[in-house]
Amino acid sequence: MPLQRKQNQLMQYLQLFLFILIVLTVQYQLFMVAFAMVIGFIIYMAIVSNQKRVFVWVNIAYLIGYLFFLYGDRIIDDLSYPVNTLMILSRCLLLIPIFFMVYVIRKFSENINDYWNRPNWQAQIGFPFVWGGFHFVSVKVFLLVAIFVNLVSFIPFISFAKLSLAPPFLFFVFLFSIVNGFLEELLWRGILLTRMVDLAGEKPALFFSSIAFGLSHLAFGYSWAVCLGFAVGGFFYAGITIRSGSILPAIIWHIVFNIFMILSGLIPYVG
Repeated sequence: MPLQRKQNQLMQYLQLFLFILIVLTVQYQLFMVAFAMVIGFIIYMAIVSNQKRVFVWVNIAYLIGYLFFLYGDRIIDDLSYPVNTLMILSRCLLLIPIFFMVYVIRKFSENINDYWNRPNWQAQIGFPFVWGGFHFVSVKVFLLVAIFVNLVSFIPFISFAKLSLAPPFLFFVFLFSIVNGFLEELLWRGILLTRMVDLAGEKPALFFSSIAFGLSHLAFGYSWAVCLGFAVGGFFYAGITIRSGSILPAIIWHIVFNIFMILSGLIPYVG
């Protein structure tokens, strides 16, 4: 029995590691390599494992969805709309991999998102390890402190003299931030985190989902160092989601963080 448990745990971690490789390969558009890895893993599981295969098929859904995402992004680039509008439309394309993953999960009759609930704002979260650390506070306090720390961190990079109250700029700031924050959280801390927790438990899911989230920004031209920073952010997004039982705190945090990125120029506004 202990041996069987260890084998099952090894298979769970292999599936999580496979997803990391899938995310990394699709960032460099190595789709044939990614498909070969996931198909090979399905064959391997069919031979040596009796575990549920829903997460492996979610890998395939993510792959196909991301392929369509890139194709749609190229179509959007050819549209004769302002650059800022195209950026918002591009973020809306996250609905494509979401759709494919939801379809697969429904076929397996599994729950799509365990965190589509009202948050428990009084739940305790530790810093810096979520389940432990130097200090415990409520989710509400943690979120307010985190947003304040982000604000202080971004202030040196914000040129207040260049900020505009023009409607097109404000429209872009809020609409881009809301669309990107909501859809990324639905994808990463809603659907994928649910599947990872169901597969291997909360702590492994938090760790692997944060790494994958960080790597998913490589295609936008960010350096590995910046992607590591996004992974750290993903760690706390996932942590506050798990501890509160809801993706709402992470959505709020992500939207505010996107606003700071636009105001500081890290997400460009072409005006």
